[in-house]
Amino acid sequence: MNALRVALAAVFVAAPVFAVQPQLHRIEGASEFLEGELENLAVDSLGRLRLAGRTALVHDPGAPYAWTVVRDGKGHVYVGTGNDGKVFAIGPDGAAKELFDAPELEVHALALGPDGKLYAATSPDGKVYAIDRKDGRAETFYDPADKYIWGLAFDGQGQLYVATGAEAKLHRVNAKGEGVIVLTSAETHFTALAVDARGHAFVGSAPGGIVYEVDPKGVGRVLADTGYKEVKALVPTAKGGTWVAAVDGRDLAADRSRPMPAATPAPTPSAPAPAVDATTAQPPGFEGVAVVVSAATPVATPPRGPQKGAVLLLGPEGDSETVWTSSDETPLSLAAAADGVHVGTGAARGKLYHLRADRSWTLLASFAAQQVTGLAAADGGLVAALSNPGQVQRLDAAPAAEGTFTSKVKDTETLSTWGQLAWSATLPRGARVEMQTRSGNTAIPDTTWSAWSPALTTAAGSAASSPRGRFVQVRATLRGEGGASPVLDGIRLAYLQRNLRPNVAAIVVHPPGDAFGRPLTVSADTEILGLDPGAGPQLARPGTRPRFSNVAMSRRLYVRGLQTFTWRADDPNGDELRFDLHYRRVGDAHFRPLARDLDDVVFTWDTSTVPNGRYFVRVTANDSPSNPADLVQSGDRESVAFDVDNTPPVVEAKLEGGFVKAKASDADTAIRSLEWALDGSHWRALHPEDGLSDSGVEGYSFPAPGGEGPGPHVLVLRATDRLGNVGTTRLELP
Repeated sequence: MNALRVALAAVFVAAPVFAVQPQLHRIEGASEFLEGELENLAVDSLGRLRLAGRTALVHDPGAPYAWTVVRDGKGHVYVGTGNDGKVFAIGPDGAAKELFDAPELEVHALALGPDGKLYAATSPDGKVYAIDRKDGRAETFYDPADKYIWGLAFDGQGQLYVATGAEAKLHRVNAKGEGVIVLTSAETHFTALAVDARGHAFVGSAPGGIVYEVDPKGVGRVLADTGYKEVKALVPTAKGGTWVAAVDGRDLAADRSRPMPAATPAPTPSAPAPAVDATTAQPPGFEGVAVVVSAATPVATPPRGPQKGAVLLLGPEGDSETVWTSSDETPLSLAAAADGVHVGTGAARGKLYHLRADRSWTLLASFAAQQVTGLAAADGGLVAALSNPGQVQRLDAAPAAEGTFTSKVKDTETLSTWGQLAWSATLPRGARVEMQTRSGNTAIPDTTWSAWSPALTTAAGSAASSPRGRFVQVRATLRGEGGASPVLDGIRLAYLQRNLRPNVAAIVVHPPGDAFGRPLTVSADTEILGLDPGAGPQLARPGTRPRFSNVAMSRRLYVRGLQTFTWRADDPNGDELRFDLHYRRVGDAHFRPLARDLDDVVFTWDTSTVPNGRYFVRVTANDSPSNPADLVQSGDRESVAFDVDNTPPVVEAKLEGGFVKAKASDADTAIRSLEWALDGSHWRALHPEDGLSDSGVEGYSFPAPGGEGPGPHVLVLRATDRLGNVGTTRLELP
């Protein structure tokens, strides 16, 4: 902990050219490490990075897909490929040869038989071939009527289970190649197959994502509905449970009104299984043909939100627990592990995980190929079949002596200077960690980037020596000794952005006289937001007002002579801002100061201090609170023009021949209205003689009203200009 405190303190030691607020790029936690590139390193669910088993290319079959892989007890590996439909054999010494070339395009499943032969399932026009593993001689062992074969598995009695589509059927075939159908379903495909030590067969379907169980007597049942559209792989556990890899979460609410696809008893030879249209499709992720979605009542419910896939652990009675989910990766293959299961996934890069029942996990390897489509155990390690492109890779059980992590590119959004690079790690005897950086000005590293910097070895922090740039990467190298590995918890790189100008995005000029009271005040008095306590009309006692980072307005008020402005401003560096206001009259060349060093984005101006006229206001934002004086930047914006008029209109009136002749005039703004009231009655509006109130001088004429009772009567005329100023006059009528 003391070392960590020292490291954190060192991060913030700034060179003299640094601004007040350096930024900190943190690389810590599982998600950050997973977004980088890993070589011979593992990441666990607690966000720790350590050495993993070494990965090595075993064979490149020259095909886009390596669908399936099996390994025998002597170290021989067999892989089935597509779209060339070949089977390759790889010896313990790494020597590879083409063992079998099928007439069909795909080899989706392989199984080692008790007779020493290799059994290969092909699609389309599915067949099962028995292949001599020495010379590659093959014969058709089983030829069902089904179009696709997705899975093969032997039970302890030497019987071969065959899972098919586009009619979802499970066949059981004896040693003579004689088969019977032990399970059918309304589903389109049986896509995954496994047999446990008791001889129970487990089969997963698409497009409903159902898991079925068939006992040795051929009695089948629905074990669980995964809540996903397709089951990709199954692995039974020693305690009667089942690991399930499922992809493409379903809309469960829509499914609840549909019937569960039932397990159908095996048909008699004279009564074939119910027919399903053979033109319906393969499951998602294989041939790209649309599938018919079948309905189910959910048993195992996936998490809310779009999930590309999940790994579930089913109990013997079908009870389910979701152990792992992802919205980015699809689980495609499974292999048993002593304390859980190994999972191969697909995304931009294929990855290999170790999952445990307590939901903890470890990323063991990441590959350049996009999918891990097959897995097989190999002397404590694993052999993986990869697709896009097709490869066979090996993962050793023992940790490698060295591994590297290269972070994703960090965009600092502007030219930046790099500061201290520090990290937190646990180092067993003989283990060490080294860090390097490189920088550039393109989002993808290219030849214009700097070379990797010399290695840094002080965890508490050393200055990163890469040149200034907008983008940066960090590379960590972990080295171990005697099987011990360093454990890296986090990396921290300080950087200083080039100070950028603040931006005043918009200015709002509110209607004249509009003001806003603060939503909360200490006293019951009204405080006007943005009004200098020492200027203009006061409705509140002067006092220190709280600082507002955003305009919080309530209680709209009208106070003649006030003009309120609000604005929106931001800073690309995230700096704290202050604001200066200036004004100028239309026709003037220079702005004059109005207010300085405001920390709110609202200002209310008492315009009675300036002559009437048309004005502009300029708001200037500066980042002085966050930067030394020589690095302060500012940006400004000018408002639209607005009128200042605090002089009421002049109203004249006289009586001529039974008519009232009136004139309203204003030197600065147009007359908005003229109204009259007799003897204190209600106001009545008048229209100008030209019919339109659009100028500073308007004439009016109307019959003199008659009052009740003896005269004289008092006629009051009230003129209002566009800015709300009011002028009156009175006229006595006989």
